[in-house]
Amino acid sequence: MLKRDYLVKQFEEFGKVMAVLLGLKKDGLFPELSDSIEEALKKYTLLEIKYVESISNESLIEILTQEKKLNDEQLKMLADLIYEKGEYYASVNSPGNTSSNCYKKAFLIYLFLKENATLNYSLDMHYKLEILEKMEL
Repeated sequence: MLKRDYLVKQFEEFGKVMAVLLGLKKDGLFPELSDSIEEALKKYTLLEIKYVESISNESLIEILTQEKKLNDEQLKMLADLIYEKGEYYASVNSPGNTSSNCYKKAFLIYLFLKENATLNYSLDMHYKLEILEKMEL
């Protein structure tokens, strides 16, 4: 029961973080958006965005689940944050394939969760998966 209460509290808190990120994106406050994504990623997964971005797509899930021992909830949060980082890169017209790299990683994590996770169905995750599939990453 305590673990469930903790998870509910953590998801509620994370929902507030996502609302702040969406507000920053809407207001065009991109430096603050990038900083907030980085802070949230460290808080909820103990990882840094540059590290996640540097992991090869082929070994992403294995590293996150086996080496870093992220649970399903942390993987969902990571996917949401890396998706938002992709949105950030797209918004600031970042050079190279930085946005598509983030989108691909988010897609791989969402797909893994859809097929393997014990998480409840997430309409948001389903929606993002659809968007990412249409991007043909």
